[in-house]
Amino acid sequence: MTLEDLTDSLDALFKPRNVAIFEASEKLWYFMMGFTQLNYDKNKLYLISQSKDELFGLKCYKSLEDVPEDTIDLLILSVGRHRIVDSLKQLLHQKVIKTIHIFTAGMGESDKDGVEIEKEVFKILNENKTRAIGPNCMGVYSTKGHLAYEPLFPVKPGNISLVFQSGDLHSQTIRLGSIRHDLRFSKGVSVGNCVDLQVSDFLEYYNQDEDTDLVLVYFEGINALHKNEGKKLLNTLRGMRKPVLFMNGGKTERAQVAARTHTGSISTNQKIWKAIYEQTPIIEVPTSLDDMIDYAYLFYNYINRNKSTKKEIKYPDGKNVLVILWSGGFGITATNTLTELGLNVPYFEGEILEKLRKIYPVKIGSLSNPLDLPWISSSQTYLEISKVAVKENIHLLLLLTDAWEDLEEEGYFKRYYNNLLEIKELTESLNKVFILILPEYPGRRRKKYYNKLTKNGFIVYPSFRRAAKSFRALYEYGRKRQNN
Repeated sequence: MTLEDLTDSLDALFKPRNVAIFEASEKLWYFMMGFTQLNYDKNKLYLISQSKDELFGLKCYKSLEDVPEDTIDLLILSVGRHRIVDSLKQLLHQKVIKTIHIFTAGMGESDKDGVEIEKEVFKILNENKTRAIGPNCMGVYSTKGHLAYEPLFPVKPGNISLVFQSGDLHSQTIRLGSIRHDLRFSKGVSVGNCVDLQVSDFLEYYNQDEDTDLVLVYFEGINALHKNEGKKLLNTLRGMRKPVLFMNGGKTERAQVAARTHTGSISTNQKIWKAIYEQTPIIEVPTSLDDMIDYAYLFYNYINRNKSTKKEIKYPDGKNVLVILWSGGFGITATNTLTELGLNVPYFEGEILEKLRKIYPVKIGSLSNPLDLPWISSSQTYLEISKVAVKENIHLLLLLTDAWEDLEEEGYFKRYYNNLLEIKELTESLNKVFILILPEYPGRRRKKYYNKLTKNGFIVYPSFRRAAKSFRALYEYGRKRQNN
């Protein structure tokens, strides 16, 4: 299949002119809520049920043949596994179907009978030149296509696209990413057992999709029906022109066993994966949902900030960190954390130290980096010191902050907040990364402050470690881009 053919099929999957569900039942209420929240045209949504005349306020058709469409762009197939093969043959005989979402679980991930059923499904799809995701998958999310397989997904379109072999991880990444960091998405797909469409197919599609700037992948392994998928995936990853954050679920032998019982996938030797990470521009994400969301948050903001200036995106070419806070102990622990993660905390001495001392003859604290600056954060001196320091050979500025009582008052906080805004403006004008560290704790005041910061475009992490790991990924991507 050519790239043009693949693009046509996936256009139909992500922006279907019509959708049919076979067999529709009350159990699929979450699909209907997703369609409703994303405002899919109900006149183009066809429910097929031999036992119901109406569901969710929509007419039910007794057969796909009764649907007033010559071609179905997307069919959601939800029947027991013992009916999958006969249902597919019948449906494909009744209509031209461009793409199918095989929702049914209990297939190749379950037992030998399930493996044999998948072989039959694979054969039928090939004979009819119909593309399919699944089986054993949740389905498609597309903001511009007005599709969601469950409620509470963001409605506003963005530029992050996903391909996950886990439906729940896919859902949680979207929901938590939007709740925590207001991340916005273009497309997402849960692909399950990958009997037909592969992870590599979606990567190829996203690579030339104008609505995608960042790709998130959760991978468990390769379906045994696709013996050449490993080579194809490697070649696709090598050719990716967009950042790909890649989480491999089958990293340990025990996890590989779990992957076989989840999606029936054959996991790849980790020595091979180490070579793949070295030979391609993709970024390895630890098997942590928090890490995936944290990395995506920084990449998303960095990409969009550069796009807004219409400049070419230039990723950090170094990993020197400036740390500004008000506590010696915090400074020491932060330095340990950053150093352990492979980042540099340059020690200020000589000319730069003298320059800083002229601005602020420090008596309490330190100007050697970390900048330990208690009691002066609302002053002009604090601002001047920060501006001079960030102009040095620095790639990342981490500044510890916290909420105050008088968020709306004219005094101390307003002067402090204006300092933060000016430091942000200068740092980003120099194409450096500025991140605020706001420790996480329950409280109205903290929530109010966090909302104010994010509304003003600040990037905020709850710890030095999480911020540093995310920056390290951003730097690593820049290094790979430069070397490739």
